[in-house]
Amino acid sequence: MKNENSAKKKKKSKVKDELIKELSDMIKDIDEEGLIFLIQQANVLLYNKRVEEINRKIAGMKVEKTTRKTTTQPQDYAVDIEETKDGKYFYIILNNSRVFFTLEEMRKLVKICHVSEDERDASERLYNWFSRNRKDLLIDGQIGDSNNPFLANIYSYIINKYKVKNRN
Repeated sequence: MKNENSAKKKKKSKVKDELIKELSDMIKDIDEEGLIFLIQQANVLLYNKRVEEINRKIAGMKVEKTTRKTTTQPQDYAVDIEETKDGKYFYIILNNSRVFFTLEEMRKLVKICHVSEDERDASERLYNWFSRNRKDLLIDGQIGDSNNPFLANIYSYIINKYKVKNRN
């Protein structure tokens, strides 16, 4: 078993080294704007990785806590959005999970919902956006795919409460 794990680690390490070399070779040909974009994307990836690690730890604690309970309540997929007094920050609340969003992120979500054809389309668009930008909401809400009722409820809530603002 140890030899299998060691072989797998060496193979992963070799693949990673090859990818790093390939990326290093490509960087030489990328302009300044492209490099800034790559750095921003790397920051998003690192942020998402940290959030996933924290959420895994929290989920482990929740699992431990819920296994002690004798009854479990069914999930009702309740969605609420709270706005700070200054209107610059928002909390999307999925049952008991609160996920922090900036005004800019909220504007993107409102736009996604309003350009969607229907609930199904919005759910797919929201799932894809959260997958790329805010995996923490998917993790906290235990949303595994675009068919999760939380996404449809987020869509309904946003459509009924928020309008797309044109910034001039």
